Amino acid sequence: MPRKITPRGRGEVRSLPFVKPRLLLTLGALAALPIAWIVAGRMHRFAYWIGRHSLAEVEALATGGWAVDRLAVADGIELVGLVRRPKAADARWILFVPGNSAWLLQGFRSVLDGLRGDDDVGLAVWAYRGFDASGGTPSPAALRRDLRPQWRRLLELGATPDRIEIWGYSLGSMLAPHLAAELCDAGTPPARLVLLATGLQIPVRPFGTFGRFRKSDVYECLSVAERVTCPVTIAHGTADDTLPIDGARELARRFGVPLRELKGYGHADLWPAI
Repeated sequence: MPRKITPRGRGEVRSLPFVKPRLLLTLGALAALPIAWIVAGRMHRFAYWIGRHSLAEVEALATGGWAVDRLAVADGIELVGLVRRPKAADARWILFVPGNSAWLLQGFRSVLDGLRGDDDVGLAVWAYRGFDASGGTPSPAALRRDLRPQWRRLLELGATPDRIEIWGYSLGSMLAPHLAAELCDAGTPPARLVLLATGLQIPVRPFGTFGRFRKSDVYECLSVAERVTCPVTIAHGTADDTLPIDGARELARRFGVPLRELKGYGHADLWPAI
């Protein structure tokens, strides 16, 4: 009996025995990685805008009365900052806790010079861990701890608690209240706590290559609001689209102080109204 021959159609797909399921899964995973990378990044509202700068670059900012200050905050970790000492021994000081910036010391030195004007005011600002020329890695707990050595440095320079104001801007507004609360608990409150361009909390993508796949670092200050007994000033721009003003209004309510609303000002341009 003759063998039956079945013709092959042009559209027939022949099986590929050499393509194993494991290989197919690997290829699929590789194809999904770029998508996962993009999606994971978008799960975080903010990131650490870290820009690294050499000590020499920071030293170039030490003009007009400013000096570089290197502050050890932990074993092997040093913060680099700028300090401008006042002329009078009884002058007030501002310990400035800055925002998230790629060239932090340069930008906020200019801001502080503008705020000072012609007044005899002591000024101090340090770059966060990992920013500019400071060592270490940023995290909410680490950045909060680093404020206490900064406070002690001002005392070493001759300032007294009743002459030191703590100013926090943006990310710094989530940190500054923690230092103020500690000082109030200890019976050595600062002269004033000032919070600018603030909100209820700020979620930040953890530092590192794979930080986008981890939970956000959450910066907040509501947990210490009731412990802050020194005078508090809160100001916020009505046109702020980075941290909307509703959060600042609620924060002011929780601190029990009026909110100073800066009409028409945004997140980064509010300085002329301060």
